[in-house]
Amino acid sequence: MKVIKSVSIMTLLLGSAFVLEGYRENRQLDKDYFTIKSSKINNANDFIRVGHISDTQFPRLRVPMKKLLTSISNEKPDILFFTGDTIDRTEKLDESDLRFFLSKLTKIAPTYIVTGNHEETNPEYDKWLEIVKQSDAILLKNDFLETTVNQQKINIVGLSNKHVSISKEKMTKMNQSLETLILAHHPEKMETYMENFPNTKISVFSGHAHGGQVILPVVGGLYAPDQGFLPEHTDGHYEMDGNHLFVSRGLANSSFPARINNYPHLIFVDIKK
Repeated sequence: MKVIKSVSIMTLLLGSAFVLEGYRENRQLDKDYFTIKSSKINNANDFIRVGHISDTQFPRLRVPMKKLLTSISNEKPDILFFTGDTIDRTEKLDESDLRFFLSKLTKIAPTYIVTGNHEETNPEYDKWLEIVKQSDAILLKNDFLETTVNQQKINIVGLSNKHVSISKEKMTKMNQSLETLILAHHPEKMETYMENFPNTKISVFSGHAHGGQVILPVVGGLYAPDQGFLPEHTDGHYEMDGNHLFVSRGLANSSFPARINNYPHLIFVDIKK
């Protein structure tokens, strides 16, 4: 009986510690910084700073809104990429903080947005589309635009949830000699993105993996959607044959409520000559 009692107490203590640590970590914020070199940037004195945001999953965001917005603004990004799961599939859009959040983001920098799996499975998806339409954020649905940032022409491509390319017609219209930045929610599809954009090097910005939810020392992330156990692409920068993948650990959780050794995450990428 004493052994059973001791095991029960230990299990309770460990479980409580797990819950409390998950509660604490959900309210923290981590920022990562990366620099990539590009021959497509014209002026050695100019660079483009991309701020990467993913998986806010309103109403599950626990990072204080003011803290989050101030942290983004302080980095002075030239453009912001919001790579899906902006809301949870359970979110009631009439009550959502997304409208306010987008209104503040777009005042910091031009904001580009794509869908993840949670927007498209939310019963109020049409309301979500209306909120984005009413904001100054630019929704890209399997499309691209050519724009100028800091006197540099670039392509910005947006791929909707689980899509891996734009149409052949749009591809022929895209100037593939320009720096090409892709918003795509799913990092596990990186090799397919590379195959579908064969005539240019790409930089892909993704979320979805939640950092593997629980990050173990040496091992890394434990589990990620669509990658399973011990996932390969969950956090930070990966380089593949001259292409780049940036994976945000996200800012909130889905149905699994805790993050362990895995703070909510912002990424900033400088693209220089």
